[in-house]
Amino acid sequence: MPSLSSSNPSAANLSPMFLIVVVAMIGMLAPFTIDTYLPSFPAIEAELSANRDLLSQTLAIYLISFALATLFWGPMADRWGRKPIILISLVGYLAASILSALAQNIETLLLGRALQGTMLAGSLVASRAMLRDFFQGDEAQKAMALMMMLFTAAPALAPIIGGWLEMHLGWRSVFYFLAIYSVIIIMLFSLRVKESQSPEHVQSIHPLRILKGYWQSLVHPQFLRLVAAQGFIIGGFFVYVAGAASVVFDHLKLGERDFWILFVPVVSGVLVGSILIHRLTHRFKATTLINVAFALASLAVIINLIFESFLPVQAWLVIAPLVLYSFAFAMANPGLSLVALDCLPSQRGLASSVQSLFQMGMAGLVAALVVPYVQHSLQWMAISQAILVMLALLLWLSVRRQIQTTA
Repeated sequence: MPSLSSSNPSAANLSPMFLIVVVAMIGMLAPFTIDTYLPSFPAIEAELSANRDLLSQTLAIYLISFALATLFWGPMADRWGRKPIILISLVGYLAASILSALAQNIETLLLGRALQGTMLAGSLVASRAMLRDFFQGDEAQKAMALMMMLFTAAPALAPIIGGWLEMHLGWRSVFYFLAIYSVIIIMLFSLRVKESQSPEHVQSIHPLRILKGYWQSLVHPQFLRLVAAQGFIIGGFFVYVAGAASVVFDHLKLGERDFWILFVPVVSGVLVGSILIHRLTHRFKATTLINVAFALASLAVIINLIFESFLPVQAWLVIAPLVLYSFAFAMANPGLSLVALDCLPSQRGLASSVQSLFQMGMAGLVAALVVPYVQHSLQWMAISQAILVMLALLLWLSVRRQIQTTA
């Protein structure tokens, strides 16, 4: 288990595992917010008189709102501390979830989803910076990998929970569930977790200072390419997350209780990849592990293209390449995150904001601009994923040598 290493005196009384679990619970809100309502698409379409493409925009607006809001929350976390920002944003998320549950038309649901993304961004950005505050060196990557091991339960559980809620209580219960879950996190976090930010890392929130900080992140020789690479590889993942309803209902001809057939194997790939990274971190450099991860991701998209182009549609043929891709994604993500954050060590809140902007922004753009045009064809979904991975790989190769020489 990662050992606690922090210059903050309040860290001495905090269990490292408790912090990782609570941060993972915050992180789980993101896939819960994305995946739990997917089995309810037909019911929401019928009640709110919305077609599939319009309802897909409720996912896109959540992701894009999340991405843009990170630019606001990151500097706030660097100025006011991690804990206040996490609590304020979680309370806002609670209100947004209740608004979504009460929606009587698609416009109100879109507003609720936008507010969910805007508010949840604060807690995810600040909690990621908090984890990096507490753990140093290799322990930080171990902690990140361990958090992902806990976090990976959410994408598998979310559609199962959502399907059960839809069958027994209706689609509005999904958003009430999210509200109750956020209350539990608020209680745990407010009672046990202390502030982690070191006083010497407190930053000004003067607009010119913030703009200067963002400019420094954009002109940094490695940072921008690292977060863009991470955004593209996550975008490849979201081709199938955002298109899950079409994959399950239209291509595999399954029902609302069958989302587990897609999500459980894919999430298992993420879990195994996270466990492997946790065990290998102390043996290999981050760059080596990222190289292996990109090789596996490239192999996954090649297999996916072959399967979807030349073989008949079968569930295992669709899912198998996605499992390998999710395994590679889990191997790459902790290393890419930490290498990027360490480019701006005194502004990790701001760096986390830009990182989240590229991750969630790319996921939102894929959901809004790619999935509506490719979800009718598994072959085109595979092509889209391959293009995104190729762009991520090119960016990583362009910065890999510089990272190796400075590591």
